[in-house]
Amino acid sequence: MTVQILSRRSTILYDRPFPNRLGLAELAVNLNAGDPGLFFADSVSSSLIKAGPIAIGATAPNSTPIGYTSLSKGESWLDTASSQIFKIYVGSSWQIGKAVASVGASFPAGPVNGQLHYVEGTGLYIYLTSTSSWTLI
Repeated sequence: MTVQILSRRSTILYDRPFPNRLGLAELAVNLNAGDPGLFFADSVSSSLIKAGPIAIGATAPNSTPIGYTSLSKGESWLDTASSQIFKIYVGSSWQIGKAVASVGASFPAGPVNGQLHYVEGTGLYIYLTSTSSWTLI
């Protein structure tokens, strides 16, 4: 016997479900390519959780909401208007993650553009793909 599991779904841009209208473990999906997302409510149905994907664009996600107007704690956004800055919503505001640098006597293999690496006694380096080299900062 096949069991079909349904979820709430919408194709309306920026449409988010109200968490108090979702049942326990019920999922809601927005299929609009402009702002897709998978949503569920926390255990007391007071907060909406967005499981993904990461929003990418020049304006913050849910800036012109339809339905539930709040952002989700832990929601993430790649802000393309701010030189590709990755931001995370912490429940009251967007925060920028802190840079992490690797440490070692030699440079790591397979670096990516903008990667930081600290060499003791020498200093902090950044890898630039434009020159394919590590540059002392």
